[in-house]
Amino acid sequence: MKLLIVDAMNLIRRIYAAAPEGDLQIEATQARCMTAIARNAEQFQATHVVMVFEQKCQTWRHQMWPDYKLNRPPMPEALAQQLDSVSGYFRANGLPCLDLAGWEADDVIATLANKAAFAGLAVMILSTDKGFCQLVNGRIKVRNHFDRFTYDELMVEQKFGLQPSQLVDYWAMTGDSTNHLPGVEGIGPKTAGHLLDQYQSLDNILVNLQQLDSDAANRKAANKLTQHWQTALLTRILAALRLDVPLGINLSDLRWQVSQALSS
Repeated sequence: MKLLIVDAMNLIRRIYAAAPEGDLQIEATQARCMTAIARNAEQFQATHVVMVFEQKCQTWRHQMWPDYKLNRPPMPEALAQQLDSVSGYFRANGLPCLDLAGWEADDVIATLANKAAFAGLAVMILSTDKGFCQLVNGRIKVRNHFDRFTYDELMVEQKFGLQPSQLVDYWAMTGDSTNHLPGVEGIGPKTAGHLLDQYQSLDNILVNLQQLDSDAANRKAANKLTQHWQTALLTRILAALRLDVPLGINLSDLRWQVSQALSS
C-alpha cells in the first residue's frame, strides 16, 4: 500500500498565485489542484490519499519563539475568505482532508508519514517545503510537484551534502529564514556542513567544543557555539517536526479512488 500526503496550503497557494485573476480564480485553483493531486497519486500508484490543512492559530512553536514565521507574506485575502469552500470542494469530491486544532500541518504530516511508514506503507509527501526532507528514509519521499523533483535519501544528500537525519542539526546552526528561526549568528551553511561532516551531530559538536577550539580552522565556530549554544538547541527544537500528534484517524479513512478523480 502507498500513501500520498498533500501539504494542502502549500499546493493551493502556489496554484492560486499562478491562476488567471478574475471571478473564476478560485474555481480554476480547485480544478488544477485536483488534477495535480490525481496525477501525482496515479504516478505514485497511491492506494490512500489525504490533504492536510491548517487552522489559523498560535502553536507551540509560537509559544517558544514569538517571532516564528515573522514577516511571512500573508495569504491573499480573496483566498483566505474562500478557504472553507475550497476545502469543502475537495471533501465533496471524496478526497480525505485533515486539520487539527492547535497543530501545524507540518507536524500532522510528519506524524502521519512516520506512522504510515512504520506500518509498512510507502509514503510520498507532496510539498515544496524543504523541512520535510528531514523525514526522508527508505519508505518516505518528498515530491515537488512544480519542479517535477522527488527527494529520496540520495537526492537529499546531493542537495544538502548531508543525511536527512542531520538536517535539523544543520538548521539549528544556520537558522531558517523561511520560518524566521534564529540559528547561531556567524555560522553559515558551509561551516555548519563542515562541522557535521567532522562530528556527525550537533550534540557531538557541543561535547567537543574544547577540541574544536584547539583547531585554528574551527576556532571561530567554537567561539560562536560557546556563546550561543542555547540558541542552537532552541532552533533545533523548533526545526524538528513532531511525530507525536494525536491524529484520531484510521488508515481505512484515507482510501481514495484516483481513477474516478481523473475521469471526472
